[in-house]
Formats: sequence, structure tokens, C-alpha cells
Amino acid sequence: MADSASMNLNATILNNVFRKTLTNLNFSVVPNADQGWVIKIVNVTTSSADLFGTDSVVQSAGKASATALATSATSDKVKFLFIKNTATTDGSTGTNESIYIVFDGAASAHNATDALEVPAGMSFYCKPGCTIANLHVISGDADGESAGEGSVQCIVAAIIEEG
Repeated sequence: MADSASMNLNATILNNVFRKTLTNLNFSVVPNADQGWVIKIVNVTTSSADLFGTDSVVQSAGKASATALATSATSDKVKFLFIKNTATTDGSTGTNESIYIVFDGAASAHNATDALEVPAGMSFYCKPGCTIANLHVISGDADGESAGEGSVQCIVAAIIEEG
């Protein structure tokens, strides 16, 4: 379907003794009538900030008759989230900074125990179910070693449900 998000994964995990290869792992999500897409490029800075603002939420993305919902509100729920750390500061200048994400409304920090790290060049996806107001991001050095030195450009796609 034009509105669906699909992930197909192959992974090799564990050390040589316990190695396990997982292939053809599939995941997909299709927005319902109360949901729509937000797709954007975000420059994550060294200060904790909301990942989303009052973005336009598009229903029927990819269809000829795409329609926009009202702009998103802080009470709207994030039903699906995909983030790609482009390993750049601006789409062309390289960086090795990670981004850190929290889903509970706390300020995001490079050394927060509840922050999820997305290293340079990596992607992350989930179905968080949190509100837009509770989703915060910050850039920082890899492995939470120290605060970051600059911005990280990310590609973000999310399915948002009106709250």
C-alpha cells in the first residue's frame, strides 16, 4: 500500500560461539483513518528539544489525492517512528556524533540512562505510543562519552494519531 511503512531485515547477532543469523524479518504498519504521516529532515542540536513541533500531518501520503490534517498537537500520539542518523551536520559535512532519544518527557542527554542512542549512519524504528510532547532528542558523542560538539541531520518519518 502507498501509505504503509515496511522494514525487511537480516541480522547476524552474538559472538562466533553462539552466532545466530536471522533472515527475512518483516515488519509493516499502515495508518488508519485517524492517523497520518510526518516526514521531515531534522537538525538535532546539542540542546534537548522536541523532535516534532507543529508539523503538517499528511493523510494518504503517496496517493494522488493526499490531504493534510490539521497541524500536529503536543497531545498527538506517535504510533510509528523511523529515524536515520545521516552522519552529517547538514547533508554533506560528515560527523561521528550520535543522537539520543527519550520517550518519557524527560530532557534528553548523552549520558541519560533512559536515552536510546542512534549512532552515526545508523537507523532506528519503533512503535513508541508516546505523545509528541514526550519525545525529545539531543546530539552527543558516541557511547554517551560526552556532550556533542554540533548538530546531526536526521531523516524522520512518523505516523501520528490525533490525540
